[in-house]
Amino acid sequence: MKKIALLAAVACAISFSACNNNSSADKNNDGDTTVGEHLDHTLETAEDHAGHMHAEADQALADAEAKAKQAQADLDAAIKSGDKKAQEAAQKAADEANTAWEKAKAAAKAAGQHVEDGVNNAIDATKDAANKTGEAIDNAAQKTADKAKEAAEAAERKAENVKEALKN
Repeated sequence: MKKIALLAAVACAISFSACNNNSSADKNNDGDTTVGEHLDHTLETAEDHAGHMHAEADQALADAEAKAKQAQADLDAAIKSGDKKAQEAAQKAADEANTAWEKAKAAAKAAGQHVEDGVNNAIDATKDAANKTGEAIDNAAQKTADKAKEAAEAAERKAENVKEALKN
C-alpha cells in the first residue's frame, strides 16, 4: 500500500517538475535557447519521464498481482485443509491483497493521466510560446517597415532641401 502511495507521489512530482527542468536545452551552445530547442528539450524530457513512470507502474502492478495470487493460493490451501481460523485469516489476506491490487491499478491509471496532462500542458505552453514568438516577429517586421518608410521620407525631404538649396 505504501508503494502505491509512493508511486502516485513520484508520478505527481515528475509531472510537475517536468516543465521546470533546468537542464541544458541549448543544443548549439550559443547561449540562447530558441523555441525549437525548448520544444525539443520538453518533448525529450516528457518522453523520458513517461517511460520511467510506465516501468514503475508496471512493476507496482505486477507486485500487487503476485501478492493477490499468492493470497488466493493460501486461501485455497486453507479451504482444502478445513481449518476455519486459517481460512478466515487467508480470506482476510486475500481481500486485502485484491483491494491493494485494485488500488495499484487505479494509481497507475491516475499516474498515466498525470503524465498525459503534463505532456499536454507542455505542448500548450510550447504553442503559446510559438504564437508569442510569431507575434513578436510580426511586430518587429512592422516596426522595421515603419522605420524604413520614415527613413525614405526623411531622405526624400533632405533631397528636396538640397534641391531647393541648389536652386538658390
